[in-house]
Amino acid sequence: MYALQMVAFGDPTEVVKLVELPNPPAPGDDEVLVALEYAPINASVLLMVRGLYGVRPSLPAGIGNEGVGRVLALGKAVTHLTVDDRVVIPPTHSSWRERMTLPANDLFALPADADPQQLSMLSINPPTAVLLLSERVQLSPGDWVLQNAGNSGVGRWVIAFAKERGLKTVSLVRRPEVVKELSAAGADVVLVEGVDGVGSAERVAEATGHAQIKLALDGVAGNAMPALTGSLSPGGTLVVYAFMSEQPGLANPRDIIFRGITIRGLWLQSPEMRNSPKLVEAVTAGARLVAEGKVRVPIAAVYPLTAPKEALAHALKGGKVLFQCS
Repeated sequence: MYALQMVAFGDPTEVVKLVELPNPPAPGDDEVLVALEYAPINASVLLMVRGLYGVRPSLPAGIGNEGVGRVLALGKAVTHLTVDDRVVIPPTHSSWRERMTLPANDLFALPADADPQQLSMLSINPPTAVLLLSERVQLSPGDWVLQNAGNSGVGRWVIAFAKERGLKTVSLVRRPEVVKELSAAGADVVLVEGVDGVGSAERVAEATGHAQIKLALDGVAGNAMPALTGSLSPGGTLVVYAFMSEQPGLANPRDIIFRGITIRGLWLQSPEMRNSPKLVEAVTAGARLVAEGKVRVPIAAVYPLTAPKEALAHALKGGKVLFQCS
């Protein structure tokens, strides 16, 4: 079977290679054999390949951290799944490949009529969004949450889960053309950063009626951070979960010293988070929202597994890119 492996750290278009591997073994009693359908290229994987992520695997290494596939065969002890069920690939398994054998215990059948391309993106962004909304600040219905990168995968899931919980969202974006799209997806306020030279904190305050904002979510870091800390209420918390800018966060010391702003991080694979029961709950809820048509992450392109160089070059330029694995 075909699979992708990283053979060194560096430019993903040069160090991710197509290889042929033996077909996976027949499933054991508590396992299933799965044929991968789609697997996304995530920013975290690109960072890992470039050696910029928080972990560095031994090389050569399998690659890809989420996807969706159909069950081809069942172990004799598996009773909650059937052949041809569609399942989410856990982030602990390398998903850029054609087939794999998986433990069945944590798998469940996805809605049969849901878009498989959207289902392939369930195991990272929805759990991250759920944990961002629950693990750092106690929120109640009616509270406001501020975020940047509102049009990203995590940002769209924050909007969706916040709406389900009765929370209100302010999303800061950099492109005017996504404002209507995010508003239609359920965002309460969408603001384009840097408009008319007016500071983001003033615009956030005006748009929310000067509401108290206890939680802000940062997926960008770099010089995007002060707009969030400056918009928080005194004693508020900024949670950093990604660094799309690839730059250190530029926190304003006045916010930290005089306004008591706290800055914390959140990583889905940390020991604190990776065993949380909320992860499976988030994937289940995410599958339901995809099936109901309430969440759709735009997909820029789909490439065959046999075209890694082209797919990775596209992903590095921006936009969500998927591999079609079979």
